[in-house]
Amino acid sequence: MTMDLPEAKGTYVLITCVSQMKRLGIGCLGAFDIVPGFYAYVGSAFGSGGLRARVGHHLESTTAPHWHINHLLRIARPVEVWYTTAHQKLEHHFADLLEKAPQFRVPIHRFGSSDYHRTRSSHLFFSKRAPSFDWFRQKVREDFDGVAAERYRFVQPNCPP
Repeated sequence: MTMDLPEAKGTYVLITCVSQMKRLGIGCLGAFDIVPGFYAYVGSAFGSGGLRARVGHHLESTTAPHWHINHLLRIARPVEVWYTTAHQKLEHHFADLLEKAPQFRVPIHRFGSSDYHRTRSSHLFFSKRAPSFDWFRQKVREDFDGVAAERYRFVQPNCPP
């Protein structure tokens, strides 16, 4: 899948959509009922190839899942990526931001954050309705001096309202 994401390093929120309920096994976390709606996964891309390589890897690696998000992407369709190319890692800050937001809830504890044993409850967040990039961009502008959020949209899938 070709994407017009930068090769720069950065932090991202991958927004996906699930259109019908499915039971899904997610590695050692167990099996979960994934309900229809939108899922926001927070990650960072500070390795080779930056944002384009990391998000591309997620989207192409669903047959042999390595990360928790790869399991979810077996049934979820990508909608958009919210990202920054700030040189600092903002992954934990973005997870905190979404965890405190009233439109999101944590559907699976420790999803994507099992390596942060005590500090993070999850890097996956659920919203019944499509989350607002404008809200996210404004929060980033308010909370992080000199950091700008950008968005990449995939072809819009048929998702629940």
